[in-house]
Order: sequence, then structure tokens, then C-alpha cells
Amino acid sequence: MAELRNQVEAGKNPARSAQSRISIVIPNFNGAAFIEETLKSVIDQNYPNLELIVVDGASADGSLEIIERFAASVSRLIVEPDKGHADALNKGFAVATGDILGWINSDDILLPNCLSFIDKLFRRRPDVEWATGRPTSMNESGDIHWIGPLRSWSRLRYLSGDNKWIQQESTFWRRSLWEKAGARLDLRYSVANDFDLWRRFFRYADLHTVDRYLGCFRVRAGQRSITQKALYEEEMRHILEEELKSLEPDFRQTFDLLLPASALDLKQSTQILQNPQYAICDPEIIRAGEVLGWSEPNPANSAYAAGRAMAPSDLARFHNIHQGKRCFIMGNGPSLNKMDLSLLAGEIVFACNGVFLLFDKIGWRPKYYACVDSRVLPDRAREIDSMLRSNPQMHGFFPAILQEHMGEKSKRATRLILPPGHNRWYFNERPNSEDNLPHSMFSYDVNDNVVQPYTVAITMLQIAAYMGFAEIVLIGCDTDYTVLDSVQRDASGVALTSTEDDDPNHFDPAYFGGGRKWHDPQPDKMIMHYEHAKTALDAIGVRVLNATAGGRLEVFPRWRFEELLEGGLAPALRRNPPQPADLAVAGTPEALPLRPLKDALQTARKSLRVVLALCGAILFSVAIAVAFIDTPAPPFILFAASMFILGGALVGVAMRVRGFIVELSRQAADISGGAMKPPPEAVRAQLELEDELARLRDEIERINDELDVLKSR
Repeated sequence: MAELRNQVEAGKNPARSAQSRISIVIPNFNGAAFIEETLKSVIDQNYPNLELIVVDGASADGSLEIIERFAASVSRLIVEPDKGHADALNKGFAVATGDILGWINSDDILLPNCLSFIDKLFRRRPDVEWATGRPTSMNESGDIHWIGPLRSWSRLRYLSGDNKWIQQESTFWRRSLWEKAGARLDLRYSVANDFDLWRRFFRYADLHTVDRYLGCFRVRAGQRSITQKALYEEEMRHILEEELKSLEPDFRQTFDLLLPASALDLKQSTQILQNPQYAICDPEIIRAGEVLGWSEPNPANSAYAAGRAMAPSDLARFHNIHQGKRCFIMGNGPSLNKMDLSLLAGEIVFACNGVFLLFDKIGWRPKYYACVDSRVLPDRAREIDSMLRSNPQMHGFFPAILQEHMGEKSKRATRLILPPGHNRWYFNERPNSEDNLPHSMFSYDVNDNVVQPYTVAITMLQIAAYMGFAEIVLIGCDTDYTVLDSVQRDASGVALTSTEDDDPNHFDPAYFGGGRKWHDPQPDKMIMHYEHAKTALDAIGVRVLNATAGGRLEVFPRWRFEELLEGGLAPALRRNPPQPADLAVAGTPEALPLRPLKDALQTARKSLRVVLALCGAILFSVAIAVAFIDTPAPPFILFAASMFILGGALVGVAMRVRGFIVELSRQAADISGGAMKPPPEAVRAQLELEDELARLRDEIERINDELDVLKSR
């Protein structure tokens, strides 16, 4: 049996490999009133790879006598005068050897099985560099009397004013992050040392909130957080002012619409919490069930906050979804007024920019939409947002980063201008060039990049080619512009602002009407870009026709719009009947009918290992019974084996069901999103239940591993 256990321990499951070394530092100075409870809360974790470091500043109140009673469990005791709380912590962390670090003050506590949970969290989620639990506090008697709301944190929130409070006794981090952030607490600050450390951590990694009670803060008379509250807030403002002044240019440019200019302009936490734009950098909250094993992990995007705000979407789901079909790419030229647009009902249409001004004249809606102009998109963001909300079947495509074409060429995250939604997709846009034609002017893989166009129609051509369309028909692409004298130009001559509703270049004179912002169109460069696009599309066999009524664009073969829709060309160009594949883009309402089947298949895959283990146990039992076929033993062997297998299965089912109940009750309690006052011992009772469920699950997995080893012999 010992050999079997050794083989199981050498298995492949990373969540049950050797436990991480965790270093906990306890600073103390004259904390005799509560340090025994603090020490017990750490030692009673019974965590096998714990390094407990106590740093005492030469206390004179009996603290040392209490600490001596726990000498066998203290890895390192440092007793000497220090320069204060932060100095004591620096001494402790300087000798710490753990992979995971944290500290707890000598009047606070760790809640049961906190360290075991943290170990599992950091091993299951290698993308997490620091994490904080759900905050709780207790009175002097040790009764937990407050549970804080479950919420996300981010650097953007922190620097904008939503920064009270990340609970220090519930926060743990990797040694690698500690070293990147300077591996020390700043002695310039007397009380806001944790606040300063958090701002440095935020420079390098997201803070992940875990829905688990980890540590508990004690509220008592005379504590520093009360008596020195004003000093703490003064130091906090100084830290924020220092950070805001020294922000990396990319971070400042990305979030300039939301970040305060200085610490004097900080917003109230309630203002930030009520503004959904600040959620752009929030990591997903990690549920306890993901760590303990009764629900599937859902890893957050590991990109750093600013990077995630500017990161492109995953567009692979769109690759070849319209293989061999036809689509229409619609510009907004005045020629649209000469066409019977009702004929496009049932067709796959790409549209752009201010197409919503046409909606009161047509009874259909485009399937795809794009806007890439750095003046048009911010100017029309509210209307674009309303259009995509009102038409959830549409899909909008935008550059992840919107860069100005003149002046300082500043960059902004498009998600801050146009909030994310289920039908909004952000791509990586790269500058065009003539270095490697036609590829430097046209991208075949929009999931990697989209070449910055001279006209948004080029963007739509790149997306359409990636989707697999074999024939693309252009309409409304007049490519013929007049800039009236009523239009104002800036000093660069590129940025234009209309003063009258007299736009002659689009289907509606109010399209670029009074006050609207746009760029000098440069039609010659547009035509040049169309020529390179044609070369690229010809190379992959994609045919482009121009059905625009008039205009200057002669790059593509001309064809009459009505003939295309009346079946005058080859069958490949006729109207596309709706196909099921068109309705299966993940994350859209159309895909919902397929989700139950996908969920069932996913569940079946998850259960395969358990089913195989049970089958192996049955075969093993039968083999033993056959070996004793000439004795009275076989019936008893088979009965005992069947009871064992059935019992294991029932325990597994009960554990999973109870786990879901715990998770459901926790989420139901969070619907209000606010803090609450729990019943006595409610927090500890819930932790005991969760940990028992986790223990049962680990035991079942251990049994399954043993069965796997037996089968392999």
C-alpha cells in the first residue's frame, strides 16, 4: 500500500503536488493582549510548509513570554528595537524564504484553513501574482461582526479614488512580485505602508479578489488605524499624487478620460462604482469552488490592466464562417439615394460609420459594422453604442487602440470611448506601408492584425476575406469628395469640422453636418489602397465587384446592382439562403439554442475520467472474483466491491451537489452587493463546510488515482 501511495503522490495533478512554502511575518510591539490569539490562528492552520517569522521591537508588556510558549512553531524570532511597524516587517521579510508571502499584525487573525486555500489558489492559478479575500472584521472579543462586499480592484480604480480598503491581513503575494516591487516597505511613511506597497504591486500585476474569508481585522480601542486615521489619509494622498505624476505615458494616455490629473481631483468611491467604464480593468472574481475543486476554473485574462484594455478580441471564431458566400460592403456615398436598398433584405451586408442615419428608410439591418476613424468614432460613439444595443444581432468591429493622425498622435483605448458589449469586437490595427506590397497594405488574418486603411471600406474588405466570402460587392463607395468652404480645417489641414448641414459627400446632408468632426478624405490615396486590396484578393481567389451607382472607383469590375440581386450572374453570386453556420458565432444570442448541447458534451468529457475509474474498479473486482472462482468468496468480493464503488459515487455526487449549494447560497447573499452583519460563528461555520467538501473531494480523487495505478499494473 505504501508503494501504491508513492505512485499516486507522483501523479500528474499539479493541484495536489508538493505544497508551496508560505512565509507569514508577525510584527509586534507590546501586543500582549491579543498576540496569543494571533499566533494560534496561524499555527492552528496546521499548514505543513509554513515559515512563521515573529519580529518583536523589544516589548515590555509580557509579549515575549507569550511568544516563547510557541517557540516550537516559530521558525524565526527577531527581538530588537526597530524604527516602527514597517521596519519590523522589512526585517522579517528580509529573512523569509517562502514562495508566497504575507503578514498579519499582532491583534488580527487568519481564518481557518486560510493558508491551505492560498496554496491551492496560487498553484491552480499561475497567472495570479497577488490575491485578496473577502474582508471581515471582529470586535475585541473575537466575534466577527462585519463582512465586506465582494468586489473587484484595479490600478485604474485605485488611482482614481476607489481605494478604501484592500484588507492587508487577507492579502497574499508571490515572492517574484515582492522582488519586482522593491522587496521592502517604504520607511518614509509611518502608517500607510500597505497602501504604498499596493500601489507598487499594481504597477506589475492585477489584484485578484477571491470569494473566500481569509483574514480578519480586529476593531479595538486605541489602534493606529483609528488614532492615526488623519495621518494615514494624508500619507495616502501623498502616495497617490506621487504615482499620478510619475505614471507611465502609455497608462496615462490609455485612461486619460478616467484618471484624475492629481490627488486633489480624486473621485468618490461611489461615483467610480456607479460608472461602468471603470470596470474595464477589473479581473474576474475567483470563486472558492474554482480553487477547492467543485466548479470549473475560469482564468482571467492574464494581461496587465492597461494591456487588457487595449488588447484585441479573439476573432478566430469568425474565420471562414461564410466560406464561399457573397456579401455586400456598403459605403455611405450619395449614390445610395439612387438605389432600391430594400433589395438587400436577406443579404449579408457590411456597413460603417453613420449608417444608422439610414435606418428610418430601410426595413433591414446590416449584419456587420465597422468604424475606425479617430475623429468619427469618438464623435459618434453614443449613437454607435445605441445602435449596437438596439440591434444585438449586429457585430461591430473597431480598432482596439484609436490613434490620432495628427499632432502628438496620441493613443486611446477604444473600449474607453465605446464600452465593450457581447457584439463588439476590437482588433489590432497596424500602420500601412509600401514596404512589402500588397501584404503591407492588406491583411489576410484579422485575428492577428488589420492594416490601417485610407477608407473604412478597406477594413471591411479585410474582415470579409477572413470570414471566407468568395464574392464581395461594393455599393455606396463613391470615392468622390468635395470639401466645401463652410468646413473648417485645423492648422494641420487634416482635421475637419463642419459648420453647416450641407454635406454633399454622403446620403444625408446632416451626415457630416454642423459640428461633426472628420478627416480630409484624400480620395486618391483611397483608390491607391483599393488597388493594393484588389491585388491581395485576386491572389486568394476572392472576386470583388463594384455595383456603386456612379462615382470615381474604377478599380473593380462594374455591375448593375439590380442585376446582381435578380439572378443575372452565376449561381455563386445569387442571394445566400440563411445557413445554420451563420448563426453560431459564439457569445451571440443566435448561439443560445446550441449551448445546452455544448454543455452536455462538456459535462460528458469531464465525467469520462470518473467513468473510466469506475469501470476499472469493476473489472478489477471481477478479476479478483475469477481468481477465487473455486471458493465461496466471489459473491462476497463482488458485493463488497459494488458497495465500495456505489458509496464512492454517492459521496462524489453529494459533495458536488453540496458544493453547488454552498456556491449558490454565497452568490445569492451577494445579490445586494453590500456588506452585511453575519450571525455569530456564521463565517467559521461556512469555512468548515467548504473545507470539509474540499477534503471529501481530495479523498475521492486520491481513491481514483489509486484505482488508476491498480489498472496500470
